[in-house]
Formats: sequence, C-alpha cells, structure tokens
Amino acid sequence: MELSNRVVVITGASKGLGRATALRLSRKTPHLILIARDISMLRQVQAEIAETTGHEPVIVQCDVSSESEVERMAALVEAKYSRVDVLINNAGFGTYRVSENLSNEEMRRHFEVNFFGAYYCIKALLPLLKQSEAGYVLNVGSLFSRVALAENSVYAATKFALAGFSEGLRCELKSSGVGVGLFMPGPMNTSFQDGRDEGAIRSPIAMEPEQAAAAIEKMIAGRKKSLARPAWMLTALRLKQSFA
Repeated sequence: MELSNRVVVITGASKGLGRATALRLSRKTPHLILIARDISMLRQVQAEIAETTGHEPVIVQCDVSSESEVERMAALVEAKYSRVDVLINNAGFGTYRVSENLSNEEMRRHFEVNFFGAYYCIKALLPLLKQSEAGYVLNVGSLFSRVALAENSVYAATKFALAGFSEGLRCELKSSGVGVGLFMPGPMNTSFQDGRDEGAIRSPIAMEPEQAAAAIEKMIAGRKKSLARPAWMLTALRLKQSFA
C-alpha cells in the first residue's frame, strides 16, 4: 500500500511509538489524523511534522476508553475525509506489578485502554474503513500477546485479548476487503517501562521506538497479518516461561 494521500488514523500519537510512527509515516505524505488525550503534546507532534514536511496533520483530543469520545472522534474524521485507509490502534499502557498489588480499578483501566479502546475505535471507524479500496487495521499488541510472565499478568491478559480479537476480526472482515494486522513489539525505550514495582529490573534489551515504527511501516505496505520484533525474544520469553 502506497501511503501518499491515504487517510491514516493513529491513536496514542502524542509520545513513544505513536509519535515515532506519525513522524515516520508523515514522510510519505498521507493525510494523518493523530489521536491522544494530551492535546498539548499532540500540538508538539503536529508542529514537528508541519515543520519537516510542510503538511499539518489533523489532531483530535480523545480518550479511547470513552465510547462517547471515540464516537465524536469518528464523526470528525468522517466530516473531514469520509473514509479511513489505515487505523493504527497504538494507544495503551502497562503497569508492571504482580496482580496481587494491582487494585481492581487499575486492572479495569488496563482493559479499558488496551482492549476496549481498540475495539471502540474499530467499531466506530469500520464504516469508513470499508469506504477504502484497501482498508487496513493495525493493532499494536506486544510480545506479551503470546506469552505472560510474573509482574505483567494483567497487561499480558489485555494483549492476549487483543491478539485473539485481531485474529477473529481478520476472518470476519475478509469478504469486505479490510485487512487486520497485529504488531507485537518487545520492550522499547519509552516511558512505558517506568510503570514497574520499586526495585523491579528494567529490560536490559529494548528497541528504540523508531525501529518499531519502521516495522509498522513495512506491515502497512505489505498488509501483513502479524509481526513480532525482535522475533528471537519471543522464543527466549517462552523458554523462560517454561522454567517458571
């Protein structure tokens, strides 16, 4: 898929992987729509893209865990472009603590953002994706979409759910021509790694968000079904789990 003049929606676009993906894809001159809760950080990304490309992306303040806010966002997208070619469900967060130390509210918040947020966005934007001749949904999961370890059981549960939904949705939408992909990155050098119990060890091996953004670009170009990066780490995590 060539991205020039394509309508691309990215959630969680104000920082980390979402920001890196927006900056990378902006070089291909798509019509970017950047979504996040923090409007001031979105404006910074908007200004950076405008300065480097001469094209100013649309920004929309939206909490993807809110059905009403997602519906409002979808209405704005429809009014502006009447179609969506690519939806990147990147918004998410994780708290690396054993489930015993997570409150029920924290547990629910994980699911509200990481799973229901993606679900709400897909449901709201699916009619616009079907207006594209090559609609594509890319859900950002994690290596923990396939394996869970101590301290990330709840986070992994949300990503397992997203992985299962992605696989089933791909089958559901096959006849419509809308593709569905699942990107499963390993640890990244972002603020995401800060949500750990005191004394917990940060991953000694982590990708830069720009590396993950490059993988996302390749997935979109090839409308890939799934991709794990780095692939060897998934094997290593499964081996580690087998001794747990």
